[in-house]
Amino acid sequence: MLALFASPALAQSSFADRTDMSWSGALTGIFLGLLIFSVAYNLAFFALLRERFLLWQSGRSVIYLLLVVGLTPLAMGPWLTPDGFARQIYIHVLFDLAVAVTGPFLRLYLEPGVISRHIYRALGWVPLAVIATTPAMLIGDAPIYMALRNGVLVAVLVLSVTAVAQAWRNGSRTARYQALAWSGITSVYGISLFHDIVLGRSFDAFLFALFPALGLETILTALGMLDRLNQMRTEREEARATASAMHVIANTDPLTGLANRRGMEARFAERRPVAIAIVDLDHFKAINDRHGHDVGDQVIAAAGSALATGNACTGRVGGEEFVVLLYGNLAAALNEAESLRAGVADHVAASIPTLISPITASMGLALVEAGADFAGAMKCADINLYAAKAAGRDRTISPIAIAA
Repeated sequence: MLALFASPALAQSSFADRTDMSWSGALTGIFLGLLIFSVAYNLAFFALLRERFLLWQSGRSVIYLLLVVGLTPLAMGPWLTPDGFARQIYIHVLFDLAVAVTGPFLRLYLEPGVISRHIYRALGWVPLAVIATTPAMLIGDAPIYMALRNGVLVAVLVLSVTAVAQAWRNGSRTARYQALAWSGITSVYGISLFHDIVLGRSFDAFLFALFPALGLETILTALGMLDRLNQMRTEREEARATASAMHVIANTDPLTGLANRRGMEARFAERRPVAIAIVDLDHFKAINDRHGHDVGDQVIAAAGSALATGNACTGRVGGEEFVVLLYGNLAAALNEAESLRAGVADHVAASIPTLISPITASMGLALVEAGADFAGAMKCADINLYAAKAAGRDRTISPIAIAA
């Protein structure tokens, strides 16, 4: 890795001398095609999912593409000739950028919680650490600075491997794909570092090993990202299903399956009724005392079933009390309300034949005026319910007469 930038002209010359141009051109074309496909693939998914690691991977692919073009003996204009100093700077900077984006990419790519907080933070410092040592390769005589650069690159290599290994141990599927994807390129970089730091000479086969390693990484990373996106899709579907289930639980009465007070208030806001009614079962305490609470629950469930028929929206708001939202023509809605109330007795008797006494219901009904909210409409209906109880129960009290 470092040896490449110690003598890029030598590396490119070696590539040109040892490889037939038609063969090397074909391999380079195939690899560049893979990189272009990777960029298009990642950006297409980003447009749908808005996951930032797709942008970082697209950036890595673009850097690789430009780097590969720079590593070939192809002419890149008068300012970037194969053996020119500007070409060396071009290659050097691109290589450092490829290493620098590794940290942010891993932070976002690996599943949440699979790496420690310290490693997560350290990955965020990778770009700054790498870029801070980039000028070392452009200074002729700076052994201390070069040693610092070597140390930073080794640290980044160790940090990346540690992050992937820790994520793998914690059950990350993404880490397994990434470990395979980086196996080739990590080996190439490790051998290059060994040659440069320990042996003190260039790794002559760097380019020949680098291209296949980069191709392997591109393919396996694409597969890993597809798997990661599938995981995220599954997680989001499960989260939506859980949220939907929690919404149903939060807005549903478990005994009757009808909406609870929260659910009825939401439905009132979604679609304003022409009238609202509160229905209360008469002498319900006596049912619990005589038959037990299990029979009392059966009575409540049967009453809810009776009130839930027709065009009205019915919910249970507590104990033996129900709320009915009435829609459509006002006269027809009021008649439907009375029909529902009167039908409670027959439905409960048919459902629970062991009851000794018939079950009746009282109803207080109020018109929903323009601008009235749910609480205000309920208060008006509750006043009429108390009036129905006071008048002898088993009846409906409303602000206007209801046809028989």
